[in-house]
Amino acid sequence: MPLRYPDRLVDTCLNLYRHGAVLPTFGRMVGFMEIDWVFCLSRALRQSGRRFAEAKEALDEFARSYTGYLLSLDPETDEGLNDLHMLFGALCALAELQAALPGRLTARTPLKLVLDRRPFI
Repeated sequence: MPLRYPDRLVDTCLNLYRHGAVLPTFGRMVGFMEIDWVFCLSRALRQSGRRFAEAKEALDEFARSYTGYLLSLDPETDEGLNDLHMLFGALCALAELQAALPGRLTARTPLKLVLDRRPFI
């Protein structure tokens, strides 16, 4: 189902990201806040193409930062990685980033976009 007002959604997502209006923990936790932003920006961008280069740059920048953060965590001690619910949110964000940035995030098996079948945002 198409998003309503995709141009405005692209603007909002970019403004939140570029002007620090997101929470300080954005991109620095295992959870759902990141998938909300990634999903909204990538799906609105698919529909409108508004600020395409800027949006792709923001998604790429976020992907580099977020994957670096996730890889720095210790799976033995990190509470977020050991909480299946929160880990699901992080994996959904990675799957959406993988679809939005072809070739940027690679895996032996592509991550599944469960939001295409069960949109919970």
